[in-house]
Amino acid sequence: MTGIENLGGFIIAAIIVVTTPGIDTIMVLTRSISKGKIAGLYSALGVSLGLIFHTCAVTFGLSLIIAKSAIAFGIIKYLGAGYLIYIGIKALLSKSEQTEIKPIQMKNEGNRKMFVTAFISDILNPKIAIFFLAFLPQFIKSTEINYLTPYLVLGSIMFLITLVWCSLLAVMGSKVAILFNKNKNAEKWMNKTSGLVFILLGLKVAFTKK
Repeated sequence: MTGIENLGGFIIAAIIVVTTPGIDTIMVLTRSISKGKIAGLYSALGVSLGLIFHTCAVTFGLSLIIAKSAIAFGIIKYLGAGYLIYIGIKALLSKSEQTEIKPIQMKNEGNRKMFVTAFISDILNPKIAIFFLAFLPQFIKSTEINYLTPYLVLGSIMFLITLVWCSLLAVMGSKVAILFNKNKNAEKWMNKTSGLVFILLGLKVAFTKK
């Protein structure tokens, strides 16, 4: 695909990143088992569209930087590689306890509000913005880094993977939550797998010759 390198690797990495339990996973599952499948689906759409916002922000922001200075982009790219390695090591060394997914008392909010709050929660998360800034450029050819298309394509793929996964969580709801809560080591090993992926991505950039 024009401007994109190792698309298969990106899809695999994106699936690992998306399916690793996090804030979005907990939000969708909690709303699904507390308010029902439809509320979970609206939340899934909200968090997924939030990724489109981050994609556009990274795309146009990086394009502006590249237009000003290729050196500046190079610095950002290597800082991004360093960030990926950092969060990878952090995930590998993490000993955090598993988060239990269970029904909670929620205000009588409509589905539209469920969507809006999920969307806003996602776009206001600075960790996602930084992650996208570090993640997307690793799969774009050096000759195409100043074009919008590759960023938008990769961001759209990330959106679709997230939407499918979060929608599945919303539909399965309590069943997924029960499996999630019973498998004490599942979250730990998923975190370690994603951590290894982040480290490999960071090293790929660090040792790639221009």
